[in-house]
Amino acid sequence: MGESESISMDAFRVLTDRARLGLTMEELESLKPMYDHFARQTAVLSELELDAEDMALRFPPDWDSLALPHTAER
Repeated sequence: MGESESISMDAFRVLTDRARLGLTMEELESLKPMYDHFARQTAVLSELELDAEDMALRFPPDWDSLALPHTAER
């Protein structure tokens, strides 16, 4: 999606209807600018040509014990 491109309101309505969100026209009009904004950013990520090693994720085995300081038990 280019800088000036955005999804039409009709297409956006179909998208939200398929997701069974049941939004009013006012809610659609409020949400659509945010959708357009993040769709442009996501398009940039989709255009990246990554090698297999670039797409690897790593999770430490003790990820669940890595609590934030304010949520850790004392």
